[in-house]
Amino acid sequence: MNIQSTLQSMTVEEKVGQMFMLAFASDQLDEARILMGEHLVGGAYISDENMPTAAAALRLRNRLQAFARGTRLGIPLLLGADQEGTWSVMTAESAMGPGNMALGATDDPDCAYRMYGTIARETMAVGLNVVLGPAADCNSNSYNAIIGMRSFGEQPALVAKMTAAAVRGLQDNGSVATLKHFPGHGDTRLDSHRGLSTVHRSREELLEIDLAPFAAGIKAGAKIVMTSHIIFSALDPVRPATLSPIILGDLLRGELGFDGLVVSDSMNMHSMKRNYAPADAAIQGFNAGVDLMMLAEEHYDHDASQYLANQRALIGAVITAVHDGRLAMSRVDEAVARILRLKTEAGFSTDALPESDLVGCQEHRAAEREIAGRAISVIRDRQRLLPIDPSAPITLVNSTTRSAYAVLTKTRGIGPNQTAPAFDVFAEAMQAACPHTQVVAAEDFSSAELPAQGIIIAVTENYTLPGMDFDRSRQAQIVRALHEIVGERLLVLALCEPYELADFPDIAGYVCAFSFRPCAALAAADVLLGRAPAIGRTPITVPGTELRA
Repeated sequence: MNIQSTLQSMTVEEKVGQMFMLAFASDQLDEARILMGEHLVGGAYISDENMPTAAAALRLRNRLQAFARGTRLGIPLLLGADQEGTWSVMTAESAMGPGNMALGATDDPDCAYRMYGTIARETMAVGLNVVLGPAADCNSNSYNAIIGMRSFGEQPALVAKMTAAAVRGLQDNGSVATLKHFPGHGDTRLDSHRGLSTVHRSREELLEIDLAPFAAGIKAGAKIVMTSHIIFSALDPVRPATLSPIILGDLLRGELGFDGLVVSDSMNMHSMKRNYAPADAAIQGFNAGVDLMMLAEEHYDHDASQYLANQRALIGAVITAVHDGRLAMSRVDEAVARILRLKTEAGFSTDALPESDLVGCQEHRAAEREIAGRAISVIRDRQRLLPIDPSAPITLVNSTTRSAYAVLTKTRGIGPNQTAPAFDVFAEAMQAACPHTQVVAAEDFSSAELPAQGIIIAVTENYTLPGMDFDRSRQAQIVRALHEIVGERLLVLALCEPYELADFPDIAGYVCAFSFRPCAALAAADVLLGRAPAIGRTPITVPGTELRA
């Protein structure tokens, strides 16, 4: 594609269409056909609801690119997904790995490179040409509701080297990497899906902590940076990053020297929708330096009957803004040129792709389990309970109520999308290896008779969800009660981040996987049974405990 001649041949309507990355419900292809065929929309956010399996992903990708191929200019679509490990698509089949915090716990950039290389090969096999990751956020706030295990850790040096490795892993294997959430979402307590946060760090602190991983990712060649809907008082006390020419222009383009594509985080998040009219926010964002505006179909406030109409109205409002001068044509041309350049240089194509058996193949499954195993950390084993004798009596206690798992499939395909609870995967692995394994559900805990001998393993879990919390209300209560009953025979297995350790000062046995993914649950069983060494180290600090990053 000749970018300059293509740009000169485009109408205002076609240019503005290219500046949107929109979404559609499930498999409602009529919505996609209208957006891409009639409005030349430049890309689509793809969720697990759109692509639950590899076969569904390939079919959908080929249909979407066929819509683009049928337009006057035939410009390929940018198809992006949150395949970042902790969040995923094709979740039932793909080898997405244990997630970033577990990768950080390996302290080995090669693990990040290999895992993101696997992610790239699988997504490219089904035509998803952009990975909306890695998250380059330093999770320095233990109360962070939305980043957590999506981060490589707390320390800027660790996050920077893992971010750079992830970028190389993706782009060496044909995909396009996206650094997010610029200039950093790690020091927030409020989830941007729920509201607008303000970070009060000084400019010096932001440069030293939050911006270091982005600088490393840019140096590694990342082609896209995603903005955050957060106010940084030391940079721009009035506007969130997505709407700030100071943050996107002076800082990102100027000081960091980024010349790639800037994409917004979803403008449907409550941080935007509750504070700005959609059209005003879009126009402000484009004027600030956003090149591609994303509207993921969030699961909250969802009205499928209005979604298409709202998106078409938004495109129309931006076209009007161009005609009346509120959005300069020079800014539009600059954004569209970057979009076309990315699509050309990355080799995006509308040609149909053949079937592939790469997603979730044996090689990839082995790699993710091996990498997940390198993250497992024995944080406490004061009573030398490990390794566990598989012939001895073992009691597994689930500290999570069964009803808590229902939310995992109620996020409209955005988030972890995991149908098999981590506890169930771990319990099945232990029962297969240890014939005298007893399982106690959280609902039955109060009436259960615990054996007088043998190890008691309490399993805790957490899942990083968009706009909602995983219900952990029984977990600490059950762990403390178990400790009172069985004392030093108790071992806690955390299939999550270890911030809960502050609640368990007297627990003598604590093992952390830094992940809820099935591969992490299987790897944890391997370590507990002595099949693999525990070599992981914590990438985060837990205040009030001995745990230091």
